[in-house]
This record gives sequence, structure tokens and C-alpha cells, in this order.
Amino acid sequence: MSVAAFARLIERLAFTPSRTGKLALLEDHFRQAEDPDRGWALAALTGGLAFPSVKAGAIRAAAAARLDPVLFAASYDFVGDLAETVALMWPDTEVATEAPSLAEAVQRLTLAGRAEAPTLLAAWLDRLDDSARLAFLKLVTGGLRVGV
Repeated sequence: MSVAAFARLIERLAFTPSRTGKLALLEDHFRQAEDPDRGWALAALTGGLAFPSVKAGAIRAAAAARLDPVLFAASYDFVGDLAETVALMWPDTEVATEAPSLAEAVQRLTLAGRAEAPTLLAAWLDRLDDSARLAFLKLVTGGLRVGV
């Protein structure tokens, strides 16, 4: 399962008001997902993932390499959420490449050092659309809040 598929689950959970509806989404997701992605998704949803090398500074460093600093500062000041600001401002790439699997992203970020994290983040953000970028950034910062 790709990070993009996990992002779709997160988005659907966020916009599903009923607990029964959310449980149905989760049941469907876990029935279709394969191991080890199924386990990583469960860990992410229950707050069991941590990426010590990915802090707000890594996201800012990735953004600084791609985004206009004045526009970024103004946008971040207005939006107030780093992940959302970066996800919405990140330039779309014309190269159609497959999003990483959830397992690949978790394993690589777990092993990455602080110096490598911004480069990894940028490479994966290039492969995702804006809603998947937001879910991915929330995942790596531990900011998933979907009310399950």
C-alpha cells in the first residue's frame, strides 16, 4: 500500500462524522492492506510511530530548498500549521512516479539521520499530491488526528 492510499484513508476518516462510518472505513482498509503496511497503518493511527530525525526543522529545511522564503513565511503566518502550509505550497512535479509504500517510508525514516531527513522528505513530497502530502507530513510529525 502506498503512502497515497494511506493518505486517502486519513482524509476519509477526517471527513466521516460517525463512529460507525469510521469503523467501516478502517475495517475495509485493514481487509485490503497487506502486511507490513497494515501494521504500520495501525501503528500510525494509534500513535505508535516516532521518527526522531523528522522534526519541524527537517520540514522547514525541505521547504527552504523549494519555496520562496517570503511567501512561505507569510503563508505559514496565515495558516498557522507547518504541515498544511508545506503541503499546499509544495510545487507539483511533472514527473509521474509512484508514491512510496507505507512500509518503505516508515523504514527509511526510522533509519534516517537528521541530515538525511529533509532530502528524503523532499523526494517523497515530489511524488505525492497535496492531500497526500498533508497526510504524509502529519504522519511523520505524529500529528494524525482523525478522531477514531
